[in-house]
Amino acid sequence: MPVRRADDEVYTLLFNGSATGSAVAIRGGEYALQIDGTAGGATIALQMRTGAGVWTEVNFYGHGAQQLLAWTPATTITLSVTPIPLPACNVRFSISGGTPSGLTASLVGLG
Repeated sequence: MPVRRADDEVYTLLFNGSATGSAVAIRGGEYALQIDGTAGGATIALQMRTGAGVWTEVNFYGHGAQQLLAWTPATTITLSVTPIPLPACNVRFSISGGTPSGLTASLVGLG
């Protein structure tokens, strides 16, 4: 049985936001992504920073298929996605376009 890194922290990526959040260092492991607020047609995504310093959208294999953690909801969004395996890295919640307001996003460690 593979051993996974455990992390039981809650990382706030965005609180009552309308623009891309700051980088947050995580320990790595499996996480739940929780999002709520008014997206207003903005494209919102979970991003991680590569070793070369480039921000890229997080992809993971969930429900038997590769999934990109990015959405463009017309109005409000309330969502929880789990489990998302991530290495120790910097992550952020990205927002572009639209008229978002009051967006909150957190990563919750499943350790």
